[in-house]
Amino acid sequence: MTENESLMSPVAGRQRRAEHDVIVVGNLTIDDVVHPNGETTMASPGGNTIYAATGALIWGLSVGVVARVGTDFPVAALDRLRGAGLDTGGLRSIDGPTVRNWVIYEHDGHRSWVYRTPPERSLEVAPGPEDIPAGWTNQKQDRAPVVHVAAMPLGAAAGIVGHLRAEGRRAIVTLDTHEAWPAGRDDVLALARRVDVFVPSHGELAAMLGYDDPERACRELQAEGVPAVVVKCGEKGAVVSTPGGPPVRIAPPDVAVLDATGAGDTFCGGLAAGLAAGESLVVAAQRGAATAGAALGASGSLRLLRRAGVAERLRSCYAQGKLPKATLLPKPGEDYDSDVMEREITTIPAVIRDRLELAGQAATTVERLRESRIRQVVLLGCGDSGFACQAAALALNRHSGLQVHWEHALDFARYGVRYHASGTAVVVVSFSGKTGRTIEAAHQARAFGHLVIALTGVPDSPIAKGADCVLSAKIPTFGLSPGTRTYTAMLVTLLTLAAELGANVAASPDALSRYATDLQRLPSLAEETLRLSEGPAYAAAERLAGARMITFLGAGPNEASAKFGAAKLFEGAQQIALAANVEEWAHEQYFITRPSEPVVLVAPSGASSDRAAEILSELNYIEALPVFVGDQAPPLPALHLPVAAGIGEELSPVLASIPLSQIGLHLMRLNGKRSYNFPDDEARREHYDTIHRVTIGDPA
Repeated sequence: MTENESLMSPVAGRQRRAEHDVIVVGNLTIDDVVHPNGETTMASPGGNTIYAATGALIWGLSVGVVARVGTDFPVAALDRLRGAGLDTGGLRSIDGPTVRNWVIYEHDGHRSWVYRTPPERSLEVAPGPEDIPAGWTNQKQDRAPVVHVAAMPLGAAAGIVGHLRAEGRRAIVTLDTHEAWPAGRDDVLALARRVDVFVPSHGELAAMLGYDDPERACRELQAEGVPAVVVKCGEKGAVVSTPGGPPVRIAPPDVAVLDATGAGDTFCGGLAAGLAAGESLVVAAQRGAATAGAALGASGSLRLLRRAGVAERLRSCYAQGKLPKATLLPKPGEDYDSDVMEREITTIPAVIRDRLELAGQAATTVERLRESRIRQVVLLGCGDSGFACQAAALALNRHSGLQVHWEHALDFARYGVRYHASGTAVVVVSFSGKTGRTIEAAHQARAFGHLVIALTGVPDSPIAKGADCVLSAKIPTFGLSPGTRTYTAMLVTLLTLAAELGANVAASPDALSRYATDLQRLPSLAEETLRLSEGPAYAAAERLAGARMITFLGAGPNEASAKFGAAKLFEGAQQIALAANVEEWAHEQYFITRPSEPVVLVAPSGASSDRAAEILSELNYIEALPVFVGDQAPPLPALHLPVAAGIGEELSPVLASIPLSQIGLHLMRLNGKRSYNFPDDEARREHYDTIHRVTIGDPA
């Protein structure tokens, strides 16, 4: 690629300046992460370039990156980095795939890598001297930049360092080690002597020298002519060694670890930022430790972009001679609980997979329905639980062989319970099992002689204790955040119940077989949807931030999706939103929808697709800002939030909830809000007392 081509590349973006405080030279990867509990985060943009660059960028410096980019790398991630101020003018597009890895974490923090691309691909994508833009490291600069040479094959690292040390160029060079470097020490030592700061990891240094003693290793390296050494020791902090003094131990911040991926690289980025700011090596290493500490408390390769304040608080403690404590970091459910919501969203495919594997647990309930000669089923709930009921009703009607409809728990308990015929089963849905109105509905259903089935995430909860049968939707949650995993667990449990019931009646074997096949495809389709919608959801959230009102529209099962999408804005972003039926918008909200006002149309392929297209036309006519959630491209201009295609409409709410959750997450961050935004603990208690209070009314 010529310099002009690099400047205009959609991957590289435009170079904004020739001089940078920090330059990171490394690699980009796509990481498929396996967490200790077996959950996965697929297709995460990664690589040491991103982690180290964001580790430097959050300190307000000018940062440029040099790396090679495969054709499949998520461009949306690069757009976000550019938006944060990173100069990507040193990225070079190359043919073929990005290096892709399985990153497998154990409960003790150990991780292992399994390369999904051929091993030789790492050599092909390693950067070379020719990739560094002209002018970034020449002698004309007022000051020498800090160039961090991130982990890469030894030959590639040697080529970069040799280029930086050539006549006419100057730089402060830091060098990280790579797990694939040869075990022999001579070649590594020869390279380490040519840099200003050698930054090996604890394990790789031990493998190179044949013993595990970082302080002793630092002394040996300096005796061999290595100018300065900083050893990354993970949970034990770091060891810093400079000429003329003993090694200094940097204590690690005392932080709760949510995700250790890339922490060592973020340390290197913070270290480089400190050196660029003129700090001593010890103080710069403290900045690196503070940066890594901020990264450990969140997840995602771009997480540091929103955690500069956390890193600064940790660095300030080092400066005051205090050990940074976890109390300085917001706890889950507080200022940075958007990280909890993000983790919940990214693990939705694992929740679906778990629910499908446990579908057979419904056998007792299915048998009880058959024995009781049930002909009609009523689904009841409040909030997300009620949305799950409405979203699942079509699947149960199509495939269970029963007549199914949903009602709000209050309406059933106070207005409907008297008027349901015998032979009715009532499914009461509450993830916590404590929702007052749903418990009341269960009580009233039993009082009028109806079979009561409790679907809950807490099998020994009050609602379960008052039911004839229990369907478990139990899953782990990660903290206080707007419900996403829990909604998915309840919805998929109802959808699998439809298949289990249908297997006993076989009213339409072919349709049921297709439905069962589509159910098994849901986890992979959810992973695809997460990947497809990541960038568009963020772009949409940027357009929606600050809107006077956001309207969500849906029909059939996806009217529930519209309600769910609006609820995530109430609970996190604190923006005014409303949900309505696609048809009702034309009769009602049409009259208050202003030009440029956002309207989110949830319209996967299905029975009302034609009417959704007509409403989209009307939205364009009145010059609103339409956002289209669907498995097909919108037929008219709209921001498109794509979901994976190829399943029946009755399953589409599972996938539609993913981009709606992502919008809620991004708006919460853009608006500087937190989950539920209770002003104090008393307000929180009062709220939960209100929704959990059980009163038994006299039904009409």
